[in-house]
Amino acid sequence: MKISVVTPSFNQAKFIERTLQSVLNQGVPDLEYIVVDGGSDDGTVQILERYRPALTHLIIEPDDGQADAVAKGMRLATGDILAYLNSDDILLEGALAAVIQFFECNPEIDAVYSNRVFVDEDDSVTRFWILPPHSNYCMSRWDFIPQETCFWRRSLMERAGPVDPRFQFALDYDLFVRMMKVGRFARLNRFLAGFRVHPAAKSSTLYETLGRREIDRVRRQNGIQIHWHDPLLKYLFGGPILGISFVVKLLAIRGIRRRLRFPYAR
Repeated sequence: MKISVVTPSFNQAKFIERTLQSVLNQGVPDLEYIVVDGGSDDGTVQILERYRPALTHLIIEPDDGQADAVAKGMRLATGDILAYLNSDDILLEGALAAVIQFFECNPEIDAVYSNRVFVDEDDSVTRFWILPPHSNYCMSRWDFIPQETCFWRRSLMERAGPVDPRFQFALDYDLFVRMMKVGRFARLNRFLAGFRVHPAAKSSTLYETLGRREIDRVRRQNGIQIHWHDPLLKYLFGGPILGISFVVKLLAIRGIRRRLRFPYAR
């Protein structure tokens, strides 16, 4: 199966090379890697040009933000399996091979994601989300799907529709909600990618403002109502995630990191 990964890029010179290497070093035979940069001015473009021969497509031009860049890349993608990886996140060793094997063995599943591992600016593991089995009801209401770990069949996006370039924060939530309506999701009980937390990340700077507004917009557009009992379900569904994260954080992180086969950690 051919797999296509799109990376939207803008002013991430500190992290972009690690992102590129984490994808290009996967070792799968039929990989299509597309990078779309919005005209970075911090040295990112110079790094990308060094990797141009290894990339299937490299686009460097002004765009209207992350969702616009992802949409551009997806229009070029020809893979049977699709995903996007932000320019500060990383794939873990063996991730793409595991995804391909999963889809080959589970033809009834349209999209798959994994547990989440958090890394800091120096690639050190800081905490984890250990997710419960997939629930359309909960995942449609609460944005718990780790975007960097999610892969889906091309046929699913063709049914659900493309990335909406009007979003600046909740593009993944919007896409996943639409895809859950027409396809089957599953949670893979392993770690596929590292989600980077740093002061400049959108998840750190925009969630309480733009993020909440766009999440509410996705709910309205898809007729998702939050009932009186849903906060309790969120606690029952999400509480164990955060609880396990806290417990794991107290353990020997370095030893766990080695067991995760995390080759990009320092």
